[in-house]
Amino acid sequence: MIQRIQSVYLLLATIAMAVSFFFPLADAIGINDSLVLYTYKMESLVPDNVPDVPAYFIWPMLGLSSLVLLFSFLTIFLYKTRMRQLMFIRISVIMLVVLIALFFFYYSPEMEKVSGGVTTYGVPGAYLPVVALVFLILASRAIMSDEKLIRSADRLR
Repeated sequence: MIQRIQSVYLLLATIAMAVSFFFPLADAIGINDSLVLYTYKMESLVPDNVPDVPAYFIWPMLGLSSLVLLFSFLTIFLYKTRMRQLMFIRISVIMLVVLIALFFFYYSPEMEKVSGGVTTYGVPGAYLPVVALVFLILASRAIMSDEKLIRSADRLR
């Protein structure tokens, strides 16, 4: 059934990941440059200034965000096979944890190094991957409770 609670959680995780493409994830204002990091680009707030990072710098974050978005959305329609749905959610959770770690341990220090300032996370886009992670974990727990309920009903027969 597509109207289960885990489908709602998966839809909310998909929406959170989709909205993260439109909001900045972090900004760094420093001596050398003022940078804003999006999921798909890093731009400078200084006119006629290009950030000193290679073009492929943002590809890992863009790839992981896109895969989590795609997996979250496609997992909604795997409601007939709960264990496969659970496997896709677990893969999405792992990718999302890697994305969050990559953001904090690679992209933030790199932004600080390029801008010469401190990275701030006060923008709403910084928290959307964490919100998506919470919804994916809730969906996983709901699927596990469904599976437990069905297995207990099978024992009673």
